[in-house]
Amino acid sequence: MLTTQFYTSCSATSAAQLLRCISDIANWMTSNRLKLNTKKTQFIWLSSSYFTVSVSHLPLSVGGLTVFPDDTVQNLGMMFDAQLTMGNHVDNVVCSCFFQLRHLRSI
Repeated sequence: MLTTQFYTSCSATSAAQLLRCISDIANWMTSNRLKLNTKKTQFIWLSSSYFTVSVSHLPLSVGGLTVFPDDTVQNLGMMFDAQLTMGNHVDNVVCSCFFQLRHLRSI
């Protein structure tokens, strides 16, 4: 299984540039016999809380499918939110720890 991640820096007003980059990546993958799975495609706008409000509703069109930004995304087992506060990741780790502790209690 091949996982592709794409990172770039742009302003919310230059979303056309971002769409062009995604289109170029999809074309490159097609020419190299790879498939960009648009059903599993997700993206997140990383910015300060002030700018996140202005860009949070800008969708992207990937392979004919409209993809809306997610509040959190998972990367290498870490949960990231738009402000990189790590709150969701800490919540998931705490939940997992309590799950394991409940199983240990039964032993």
